[in-house]
Amino acid sequence: MRYFLAVAEIENVNKAAKIINVSAGSLSKAISRLEDELQTQLFSRVGRGIQLTPEGRLLKQKAAHIIQLEEEARFELKGKESSSINIYISSEEVLQTTFGLNLAKVITNQLPNAKVHFLLRSEDKAIEQVREGEVHLAFITQPPPKDLTAKKISQVNFSTCASKKHTLYKKYGKNSVPVDELIEHPFVSPDTAILGRISSSTSLDGWRDDKFPRKIKYKVSGLKLMENLIHQGLALGYLPDHFIEEAGLTPLKIKGCPYSCKQTIRLISKDPNQLSWLRNLWGKL
Repeated sequence: MRYFLAVAEIENVNKAAKIINVSAGSLSKAISRLEDELQTQLFSRVGRGIQLTPEGRLLKQKAAHIIQLEEEARFELKGKESSSINIYISSEEVLQTTFGLNLAKVITNQLPNAKVHFLLRSEDKAIEQVREGEVHLAFITQPPPKDLTAKKISQVNFSTCASKKHTLYKKYGKNSVPVDELIEHPFVSPDTAILGRISSSTSLDGWRDDKFPRKIKYKVSGLKLMENLIHQGLALGYLPDHFIEEAGLTPLKIKGCPYSCKQTIRLISKDPNQLSWLRNLWGKL
C-alpha cells in the first residue's frame, strides 16, 4: 500500500522508486500484485507515462487513511516510543524553511522517534493533499478552506533587502533610501508563487509594481538562486522578513512608498482529533 501511494503521488514508477529507495522493478511488481489481489487496474498507460484510473484515485484516498489507522494503532499500543509514525507536512519551500523547521522541533520533542517528511508543493496542491488525507499538515498563506481545521502561526511582513556589497547599502547604510532611486536598481523576482499567496498586488512577490514599477532583471523559480543573486550584490529582493533574517540579507529602509505586503501564516489539518498523536501535537502549537 505504501508503494502504491508513492507511485500514485507522482504517477511515475522510476521517480517513485528513487524517492523511496527501492528498485523500479520491485515497485512495478508490488503494484502488479496489488492489482491482482484487488482484481482492479489501478493505473493506465498514457503515451510513455501512467496515470491513475478512477479506481486508483479512489484507492489513493483510502490507502492514506488505512496507513494512518495502522500507525495510530501502533502509537496507541506503544505510545510516543513508537517508531512507526510518519508525519507528512506540505507547503511552499519558503514556509517549510522557517515554520516547517519550527514545527519539526515541536514534533521531535513530542514524538522523538517519528519520521518527518517535508513535501514542497504549491499552496493549492498542499490544501488538496490535506483534504484527501495524503498529508497530515500544511502551511498556507491564503484564507483557510471552511472544511479544514486551521490555526494561525504567524504574521509576516515583507521588506526590500540587499547585500552589504550593494551600491545602495554602501551609499545609505541604515538610513532611508528614496523609493524613486530604489526602483532604478535591478530586482530579482520569482516566476511562480514560491513565496505563498499574495493578495492585492500585481506581482508574485507582493511589490506594488502598478504604483512603483521596478526593473526586474532576474526571474527565478528557486529561493536559493534568488538568495545568491542578492548576496552577490547583483539584485535587490522583496522578501518575507523571516527569510531575510535566515538568509543573512540586509533589510533596507525605504521612504516615499506607503505600501507594504503582509501575510498570515496558518497551519491546516483535515481533523486533528482523528489521530491521538496529532490531537496532542495540535494542542502544543
